[in-house]
Amino acid sequence: MSFILRRIATTKTGKQIVRDQPLPGDTITLGRDSANGIHVADLAVNPHHATIASSDGRTVRVTAQEGLGFDLNGRTETVADIDSAAGGELRFGGHRLTIAREDGRIILLVERIDELSQSSKDVDEVKAFSLAGVMPGKRVGAWTFGLLMLLAFLVGPIWAWHSYRQVDERPDGFHADRTWLSGPLSSAHANLTKDCQSCHVEPFVAVTDSACVNCHTGEHKAMSMAHAGAPTAMLLAARAPPGGFDKFLANVGEAFNRPQGRCVDCHTEHEGAGPMAATPQQFCADCHDGMQGRLKSAGHPTMLADASDFGTGHPEFRPLVRAVPGGKLERMMLAKGVVDDNGLKFPHDLHLRANGGVARMAASFRGRHDFGRKLECENCHRVEADGVRVKPVEMERDCAMCHSLAFETVGGVTRTLRHGEPTQVIADLTAYYRSTPPSRPLQLGGMQRRRPGAYAEGQVYNIYFNEVAVRPARAQDAVRAIFSKGGACYDCHTIFAPRAGSSWRVAAVNQTQRYLQKGWFDHDAHKETACADCHTAAPASKASTDLLVPGLRQCRDCHVGEGGARLVKVETATESPCAMCHEYHSDGGKPWAPKRQQRVNSVAITNKRAGASVSVTAITGAAARGLYHVTWRTPALHGARRGG
Repeated sequence: MSFILRRIATTKTGKQIVRDQPLPGDTITLGRDSANGIHVADLAVNPHHATIASSDGRTVRVTAQEGLGFDLNGRTETVADIDSAAGGELRFGGHRLTIAREDGRIILLVERIDELSQSSKDVDEVKAFSLAGVMPGKRVGAWTFGLLMLLAFLVGPIWAWHSYRQVDERPDGFHADRTWLSGPLSSAHANLTKDCQSCHVEPFVAVTDSACVNCHTGEHKAMSMAHAGAPTAMLLAARAPPGGFDKFLANVGEAFNRPQGRCVDCHTEHEGAGPMAATPQQFCADCHDGMQGRLKSAGHPTMLADASDFGTGHPEFRPLVRAVPGGKLERMMLAKGVVDDNGLKFPHDLHLRANGGVARMAASFRGRHDFGRKLECENCHRVEADGVRVKPVEMERDCAMCHSLAFETVGGVTRTLRHGEPTQVIADLTAYYRSTPPSRPLQLGGMQRRRPGAYAEGQVYNIYFNEVAVRPARAQDAVRAIFSKGGACYDCHTIFAPRAGSSWRVAAVNQTQRYLQKGWFDHDAHKETACADCHTAAPASKASTDLLVPGLRQCRDCHVGEGGARLVKVETATESPCAMCHEYHSDGGKPWAPKRQQRVNSVAITNKRAGASVSVTAITGAAARGLYHVTWRTPALHGARRGG
């Protein structure tokens, strides 16, 4: 339903103008505030004076909201129920609200019957609520306010900076130049909170690379390593030239001695007390988006593919693989037919099958080796303690419960062949067959007399001593059996038969722990995801040479670009900037993690000599006015932090 608001205005000639306006909804509000459904411009009316509601389209309930009531038939009320067919008149200040019913609709007639409260003929409303009579004029106030701003935010900070420029650590209390701070320092630089001059060496000069590099010497070296010692000309050619407004900003920055490519272009400070924010994706895309063409044009061809956004513009992964047995690791594009020969024979499909002998054996070990009804990936592939990489598979730890190497039990102790030592295996088997006779039959025990002919062929005497005579020669048969088809070694390893001057050999096993050397993958961050969700080819793999590294498509099932861009439908999108998987400073840690979780070389960041400056003009370019050649002071550290 809806109400009909009817207003009656009277012109100077006495003519009345009636306007109807529908008010949808079962509830409307009345008050001085213009946001109300019924706006009453009267100071005697509260901003939100009352609500008018009707649930049945006939009876109207009027409820006062802010303490002041309303007049109904000469009495002040706060709540009233009015039958619209019978009608009713209410008064709010100098206005009258008449409730009536026409053609089945509720009519709300609003008209002014008295002069407004605080009438303009008695009180000038503008002057009543104005401070013009007690305050200075606008011109005087503007000049006074401007001078106060200059004193508080220019003269005061300059004086405070000059007063403490030779002080390593300022005393507690307010300092005027802190009004220029745009925010607190990150946790990595929290110890410099009271030593602004460690970074801001010269007044009105942006933070220089010299101030950063003199502390972070190791990081600067690693930065060059990350780009393979590329010459400066190549780095400059890789970056896309600025255009439009960006070019204008670059020119302004150069004019005010703020060259591009400085440390603070990526590592921004004063943005919060937590870890420093990750480098935005655009910093990487400025060079790597369209880089191949620019470098080729400049005479620096590269094998690196262009990359702009993980969700829409990223090359296929190139993992390290061994294409031939015993070969060197080479980066290969993920494609059908690419193999990784690690020297092992292992059919994943046989071990991951839900039925069959392997599954039954795994079920028999339930409760002893954390096995379920069948083998799972994590039963053999175990993640490192830090949760990042997967440990190499070990025979004794991951395989021996099913693939036993036991060959003898002596006094309740089981002897096993030494895994990984073929020559020792041969020696152990040879010694066993030469030194241990077969079990002596009871018929030959003690001094029992034997009748003539008992040693004839086929009799106990003959069989036993014939076995004793030929047993040393059985060692060669046992060695040959264990290294041949069906033997304990042959089933899992590539075996090389003896040649002239050599014995049995086993192909070396090379398990690659990190396939993607230029990217970072954290298994711990994906522990809620089943292994087969990413390694989709594993359940059907019949050979260990199958490369089971997930491709770009598997990652894009969950990961999208920094801004959410994607090429395929993603149910749970994880925004993934470049810094999530790639590192710029190669410190061996995660590409992006809070500083407290990264490896810190405390010797390299404390108490460096003032003369230990490192030139970074090769990266940032020569400064136009020499303001970037400044003297760095040793940062003030608390006693507990000195010396690491």
